[in-house]
Amino acid sequence: MNDNLYKNDKGIFTTLVRVKGSVVNVVSVKSSEAIERKIFIECSKALSRIYVGIPIKCGEIICKNILNTGVDILSTRNISK
Repeated sequence: MNDNLYKNDKGIFTTLVRVKGSVVNVVSVKSSEAIERKIFIECSKALSRIYVGIPIKCGEIICKNILNTGVDILSTRNISK
């Protein structure tokens, strides 16, 4: 496979973020826009350091402008107590 093709490829980043104060331990999140796949691991590392509190609404911004990309990380589900 051509490495340059992969490095320039973009996609929607999805992962989990830890939740504090709920019986649900994690919430699924995704990027608001496609980002370069080569920074997916760095995004995962940045998000692994945070906890979000409840309530969480679907579409709520969990992390604004992740790694100075101009892309926000959004919750993909609602979580209450």
